[in-house]
Amino acid sequence: MPSLFGKEAKKQKLISELDLIFKQVLLQYQVSPGDLPDIRKMKMQLAIYDFSRFRTVNQRLLDVVDEMLANDIANLMALIPQEEASTMDKRIIEGGAFSVVSDKSTPFGYKRGEGIDAGAGDPEWVVAKKLTEYNEIFQALKPVEGKIMRTAAKTEMVKSKLPNTVLGKIYLLADVDKDGLLDAEEFALVMHLINVKLEGYDLPAELPSHLIPPSKRDLVAKEVV
Repeated sequence: MPSLFGKEAKKQKLISELDLIFKQVLLQYQVSPGDLPDIRKMKMQLAIYDFSRFRTVNQRLLDVVDEMLANDIANLMALIPQEEASTMDKRIIEGGAFSVVSDKSTPFGYKRGEGIDAGAGDPEWVVAKKLTEYNEIFQALKPVEGKIMRTAAKTEMVKSKLPNTVLGKIYLLADVDKDGLLDAEEFALVMHLINVKLEGYDLPAELPSHLIPPSKRDLVAKEVV
């Protein structure tokens, strides 16, 4: 009997604090209020529900889910084909003075120097143009030993409202040293790739050499050799 009274007290506490809980969820996970149920209906449903019917939480299963979200999902993202593959049926304009000229064979090609190609051939890393702005955001995420975890980066990345599949691809592209963490340059690259996508350009299957962070270029060169 005492256990029943305990669950009833917890139910009343949950109902009374539901407004605060909803606000915390919105802030922590950056979701839209429309993604949550109507709070008044939720309170009504909770009021009539028998909490004694809830099973005891299985912590082992929760740990398995946490591990899946932290590692397995990220690994699966690498196997997902580019979402741009569905656009293979783009229309091609035939004829005209430039019909035999490849976009990549001339600096005047369509959209050359834009999107993912921006900064190609420049001596300065194109991401460095906004490095100060990106560093301020990076420091606000409270890096440890100069790096942030995926969960910390996600709190900023989801603000772009891009699909999770796209954000996962961006994270994998920017994690140049493949340690699962992001340093300041890699985080800046994340922000740059997000802007590229928001501007309507495609993401590459592999990170172009001109976008590799300066501190990682020797590392990548050794891996190639």
